[in-house]
Amino acid sequence: MNLFTITFLDSDVTLRACILAEKAPATSHAFIHLLKEEPIHTTGRHAMYTGKEVSIQLPVSRCELTPLHEPAKENLTCFPQPGDILFTFMPAYAWGGIPTPIYDFGLFYGRDARTFFPAGWIPGNLFARIIDEDLEELEEIGRVIHMKGQQSIVINKA
Repeated sequence: MNLFTITFLDSDVTLRACILAEKAPATSHAFIHLLKEEPIHTTGRHAMYTGKEVSIQLPVSRCELTPLHEPAKENLTCFPQPGDILFTFMPAYAWGGIPTPIYDFGLFYGRDARTFFPAGWIPGNLFARIIDEDLEELEEIGRVIHMKGQQSIVINKA
């Protein structure tokens, strides 16, 4: 499987993404394994610090006993391009004292994004990318979430 879908239920929009297994093999393998079990139901909200990003938190219960809990550093970037999908892990208490780990699936929809936070630069693993044919829809859904707020999301194998 090298394709998966991201469906924004509130807007009835489905985007297709391609796994970059050759560039981020460990992250890709762990993510594919999550999708083989069952679809991921979560929410997406606009990021605060990184620019044009929809931040999607993967469920702790699905990730904490997988390699995503201590991810390999691979295909790192701090300057994602439109369509890039980054995985970033933050251990419990590392981000503002939040007592649970954060498994962030960052969906970047516009130019001039960067992974600079109050704690400094935090590179993410670039492990997937929205296919070119869906980039315009991605940009539109990013604007909708920025203006109207979070949406329910299902991530599924294609």
